[in-house]
Amino acid sequence: MTDRTRRIVTLAMPWLAMAVFLIVWELACIVFDLPEILLPRPTKVFVVFVQRIDILLAFCWDTLWTTVLGFGIAIVGGLVLGVLIGASPLVYSGLYPLLIAFNAVPKVAIVPILMIWVGVGALPAIITAGVISFFPIVVNVATG
Repeated sequence: MTDRTRRIVTLAMPWLAMAVFLIVWELACIVFDLPEILLPRPTKVFVVFVQRIDILLAFCWDTLWTTVLGFGIAIVGGLVLGVLIGASPLVYSGLYPLLIAFNAVPKVAIVPILMIWVGVGALPAIITAGVISFFPIVVNVATG
C-alpha cells in the first residue's frame, strides 16, 4: 500500500465506520420491528432533524454563548488564581488543597444546588461551564 493510498484509507475509515454503523442500526430497527419510542431509525432521526433545524439552531446558539461566557469567566479567574498560586508558596500551601477538594466534588452534584441558589435559566449553565473549566486552567497556569 502506497503512502497516498494509506492516507486516503485513513481519512475514509471514520466515514466508512459511521456508514456501516448507521446501516446496521437501520437494518436492526427494521428486522426486529423496534418501536420508534425505543429506538428510532436513523432515517427518521434525520428527517426530524431537517424539519426542526430552526429550533435546534436556536438551542445550539443558547448553548454556545453560555459555554463561551462560562469559559471566559473561568479563564479570567483561573489566570488570576493560577498566577497567585504559582508565584507564592504561601498561597499555594493555603489554596491548593482547597482546589483539590472542590475539584473532587462531582459536577453533577453542583448543578441542582446552583439551580436552587440562582434559579433556572442561563446563569446556572454559565456557572457550570465556568466551574468545569476553572480547575484545569488554575492548575496549568500555576504549573507553568
